[in-house]
Amino acid sequence: MRCGSVLSMSVKRDPGVVTFLKSVPIFIDLTGPRLDNLIDFLEEQTWAPGDRVFSEGEFGRAMYVIRDGEIEVARKSTRGNLVPIVRLGPGDTFGEMSLIERQPRSATCVVKKKTTTYVLTNVDLWNLYKSDHTAYIIILQNICHMLSRRLRKADSRIVEFLDMLDEAGVAKKEEGAAKARRKKRT
Repeated sequence: MRCGSVLSMSVKRDPGVVTFLKSVPIFIDLTGPRLDNLIDFLEEQTWAPGDRVFSEGEFGRAMYVIRDGEIEVARKSTRGNLVPIVRLGPGDTFGEMSLIERQPRSATCVVKKKTTTYVLTNVDLWNLYKSDHTAYIIILQNICHMLSRRLRKADSRIVEFLDMLDEAGVAKKEEGAAKARRKKRT
């Protein structure tokens, strides 16, 4: 469920939009007619600060490219707290996983500054596949590259977090407490 009002319209085909889309990593290798074909599928949306683009757990069918503004990506902790993960700005994308797999959204995305996005839905991607196989493959490969980079970054952050816990002795204390609980049960 979206909060606030969202203004939607077709993407205007002008040199500024073309230049911008060529700089977006997911579309970087699209040129000429392939990029023109993609633009036909994109929808422009304008969001106000505080608008929720989508919430963790919702079923998603679209990815978003930020033209301008700022989006905060957050995820619920096991205690139910919404924890900010990252802030995204112009040229960044979010929601791509919904084009790859049919799973609920893995995070909540909230507008922090007035934002304009370009939206590509799974139906748009399917129609792009039917009209231009090469453009479709380029976009999917670029999404895979981006998701791989994000996974590597997340792995690095996890390792640093675990190393900090180990250095603080938290991991050893947790292991000792778990052993004590198991011993009490037997």
